[in-house]
Amino acid sequence: MSVQFNTNLLNANMLLGMTNNQAQKQDSFAGLNGVDTSLEAVLASSYQSNLETSTADFTEVNAGLRDVLAKYEEVKNEFLNDFDDNMSELSASAAKLKDYNFNVEKEGAISTVTNTDKNGNVTETTKYSTELKAAIDTVKDFVKDYNNTLQFFGDYAGVSKRIDIMATTFGDTTFRAANYSSIGLTTNTDGSFTINESVLANAILNDPDKVSNILGKDGLAGKTEDHIKFANGQRDQLFPSAKVMLGDQFNQAAMYSSKNIGNITAVNNIGNLLNMMF
Repeated sequence: MSVQFNTNLLNANMLLGMTNNQAQKQDSFAGLNGVDTSLEAVLASSYQSNLETSTADFTEVNAGLRDVLAKYEEVKNEFLNDFDDNMSELSASAAKLKDYNFNVEKEGAISTVTNTDKNGNVTETTKYSTELKAAIDTVKDFVKDYNNTLQFFGDYAGVSKRIDIMATTFGDTTFRAANYSSIGLTTNTDGSFTINESVLANAILNDPDKVSNILGKDGLAGKTEDHIKFANGQRDQLFPSAKVMLGDQFNQAAMYSSKNIGNITAVNNIGNLLNMMF
């Protein structure tokens, strides 16, 4: 092929005036016509070969991309479903706690039941009145839902900055730790709560207004509803897009789109042609 190309170059030089020989010019025209025909055949063959190769690559990459995107959609939908469940449950328990009336009948609200087994072992069990137990359960249900929500955002905090902000927002409970502790709610380092049931029961009986102020609409429940509203407003932006999450893998796959495959084939053809000529 190199010999043929040198001969073609000589023919072209003659044609451009490096020789005054008319016969040689005519021979050069004929030589170039032969080159044109040869190049057409080479380009057609190279294009077809590269098109087949690129199409195979395109099919393979597309299949891989579909698998990756399917997995991405699965994880994203799982996140959104869990998000909706957590927000719904926490909203319900916060709404109940917000306006709960902690004024319960003190008489007989707490009693102690003594039991002796067949071996003579004595155990004492604290028993609450139905009214007091309902009040305690309202707080316990809220704390369970709050802790679940906090853990949910914490588990996904590394996925995006927005989710990390949600984890920080719901975990911001320590600045009122002393108030919560005074009614039986211990604030843990991650912002979650642990209930001391005995302290809570006595706080409800002895100072129900204090419990309402700390936990009600002007306290933890009201603050939680603000957090929920903020989170719901961010819902569709919390989970990153496929392009952001997959990064270079997504961009590389995008190169093999049907729009770009023709360009890739054309570049391959030019590269092959240059290799053949030099």
